[in-house]
Amino acid sequence: MSTVTSRAGALCGVLVGACSGLFAMAAHAVAGGQVPTGPTLVLVALVCATVGALAGAADQPRAVGLVAAVGAGQLLTHVVLAVTAGHHGGGHEVVPSAPMMLAHALAAVALGLLICLVGHLYRVCATVLCWLMLTLVHRGRPSAPRRHRTTSAVVQMLLLRSGLGMRAPPAAVSIGG
Repeated sequence: MSTVTSRAGALCGVLVGACSGLFAMAAHAVAGGQVPTGPTLVLVALVCATVGALAGAADQPRAVGLVAAVGAGQLLTHVVLAVTAGHHGGGHEVVPSAPMMLAHALAAVALGLLICLVGHLYRVCATVLCWLMLTLVHRGRPSAPRRHRTTSAVVQMLLLRSGLGMRAPPAAVSIGG
């Protein structure tokens, strides 16, 4: 799998998790429930992150798979909110009503198709930018490395001297005394 495709899949997974959680919590708040806080919010985030990770793990997420993932995320988030809300009466049943199921289904279809479109557009834009970089950025031939000739003045003086040079004893040494 190419890097662009894997990144597009990861992007789709993140969007599935975020959208399914946000839309389910918004629908819960519109229906008269409270916006989750504390441990309930952590549990909702964990459920949505799991659904998003599973949706993003596909090689190339398809529209049908994304619609199903968004629907599953919304359903699981609804169940978590209904169970942890502490007030099962008043329209917050674990099994959603028919109008609520229809609203979740329509939202899942719309979001799944939009997320699929976002993944496709990401792959197209990444490919176009890659080709633009190849054609517009002049890289040319690399220049040959320059060779620097380093010489040491001390070594030159020793090599150019005649005689024994540094290996001979000093001239002013007297041997006897």
